[in-house]
Amino acid sequence: MSLGTKICALLTGLTPGQVEAMAPLDRLQLANECRRIAALADPPRNGEPKSGVLPKLKDTPRDE
Repeated sequence: MSLGTKICALLTGLTPGQVEAMAPLDRLQLANECRRIAALADPPRNGEPKSGVLPKLKDTPRDE
C-alpha cells in the first residue's frame, strides 16, 4: 500500500468531531496541507478550469 493510499484512508476516517477537537494551530496546518495536496492532485491544465470539488477548497471560507 502506497503512502498516498494510506494518507487518503486516514483522512477519510476523520470525523467533524475529531477535527473540532484539534488545537487551532493543528487545524490550520491540516487545512493548509489539504489545500497543498489538492493543488498537486488536480493541477490546472492549459488554462482549463479545474474540475470537481478540489478547486472549491481554495475558495471555502474557514473559521479561524
